Amino acid sequence: MEIQEKEYTLWDKAINLLYPERCPYCTKVVHQGDLYCKECENELTDIEYHTYARGGYLTISSFPYTGIFAEGIKRFKFRKGQQYAYQLARVMADTIVREYGNREFDMITFVPLHPKNQKERGYNQSELLAKELSQILSVPLVTTLRKTRYNKPQHSLKKASDREKNVKGVYRLAEKNIAKGKQILLIDDIITTGNTLGECARVLTLGEAQDVICATFAIAVTKTT
Repeated sequence: MEIQEKEYTLWDKAINLLYPERCPYCTKVVHQGDLYCKECENELTDIEYHTYARGGYLTISSFPYTGIFAEGIKRFKFRKGQQYAYQLARVMADTIVREYGNREFDMITFVPLHPKNQKERGYNQSELLAKELSQILSVPLVTTLRKTRYNKPQHSLKKASDREKNVKGVYRLAEKNIAKGKQILLIDDIITTGNTLGECARVLTLGEAQDVICATFAIAVTKTT
């Protein structure tokens, strides 16, 4: 995989004069095309965070869910921050290429939201990241999964057993053979216990995917991470 840098049209440049790009981590105005401001750049590292989603699915994350990175995700996810999708995805792309650069993926897909949640929020943050990554990495974006049952937010559940039960059976393949024989990169914004990613990966595996590996922007850091 190779990274394709974003090209800005004259229209993009004109819009930027009226609505300049901002750092996703602190909201300071940045030059068009910059992924972060100079101050926040000092917080970035090339460290990758390796873990496994439930079921043993390899997952790579770019940053810990702390400090400016937690603020960036909250702004993107909960505060109508769709405009930050490219900046966050572009940083993810560097991590993905460093870790998975020798792999050939057939598709990029994402963790879906229930229609009720997506209507309330107005967008699926994981889908936006996956869409940007598809363009950056030149890998097709495919909607492989549907969330067919409404459940409680994972962060509202404290027990690991409750989190595991909460996501069991809530996802289905969008089409019967959509994952069959495919090498799939599964995207989410953050991994905590790994139950959500693991359940999505399990459904893709049952759909005869050849391989499923995962990538997120952030990982909830524990003492053993």
